[in-house]
Amino acid sequence: MRRLAVLWCSAVVLLLAAGGSPVFAWPGHQSVSLALTGGVISPGVQSYSESGGQLVAAYLVGNSVSQMGARVFYSLNAVVSGLTASGSAFFTMTSFTSPGGKLMVTASITIDSMTPAVLFPLGCTPGTNCESAIPAMFNGTAQLQVNDNGVVSTFSAGVGIESAYLNPFGGPIVIATEGNAVVIVATYSQARVQWTNVEMGGTLTGSFGGQQVTGSFGMVVNSSEDLRAGIERDQGSIVFTGMSVSTDDSKGTFGGLSTIPRNSGIPCPGPGFPASTCSLTGLQSFGLFSQLTEGGQFVSGQYATSWGVPAVSFTSNISAVLK
Repeated sequence: MRRLAVLWCSAVVLLLAAGGSPVFAWPGHQSVSLALTGGVISPGVQSYSESGGQLVAAYLVGNSVSQMGARVFYSLNAVVSGLTASGSAFFTMTSFTSPGGKLMVTASITIDSMTPAVLFPLGCTPGTNCESAIPAMFNGTAQLQVNDNGVVSTFSAGVGIESAYLNPFGGPIVIATEGNAVVIVATYSQARVQWTNVEMGGTLTGSFGGQQVTGSFGMVVNSSEDLRAGIERDQGSIVFTGMSVSTDDSKGTFGGLSTIPRNSGIPCPGPGFPASTCSLTGLQSFGLFSQLTEGGQFVSGQYATSWGVPAVSFTSNISAVLK
């Protein structure tokens, strides 16, 4: 899915602009041309994996850590369902200190909660009627060890790890313990999200076999998103219901590709993230679909979708033939 914070309303983008071509009705086949407006109802179950990277900056008890020869590695695996998050993470950072000393910080982290970027249903009131979320931060407890030139100290602390969803294409993310005792800013070398049973819906209008129609649509989507590459592969089911011509109610499947537009991100609003560590992005989607109507007709064609920023609401254009 992508770009929920970390998620998505803008104008329809024709498939032609997305690299496709229009559908032409063969003799005896009627055309279908529909505009859909909708958004995410529930982000489903989300599985996150991210690791890296290159150290951008680090602070230990408020003091900047030298970049000279500094190295960092971290990994995170977490699952989000509803308003809960669980998983584990690890990081280690080494840096040289003067004169000739070495600093090493390691942490083993248990993830048990999250800080939401976007709550669903859209417009819900936190703590009252929100049912699910896309995370901005994964939160948990870290068991830390600091080895400062042979002097070892251990302690526990709350920790937050930014979701790479909020800074695609390998941009830097933040790892910080409570009170900012340890702060690491680092890029990532890989980050993926598996979206399962994402629910979307909205309204549609247009021409269906030569008749003007209105109605509603619903989708259940499964997606595999590579945040480093900015590419997502989508597949799922789609239904048209409540059509003004009842025999046009239909159901079927679709599959396609989504891409995060490069150089289109905007900084996340509000305090909390250092510069260049959090950006909101949109999404462009296109692909093919097929359906069978209640009237026994087969519909096949293509779609092109433009998501807003963040990518939680969208407009889509469908061009198809009715057989």
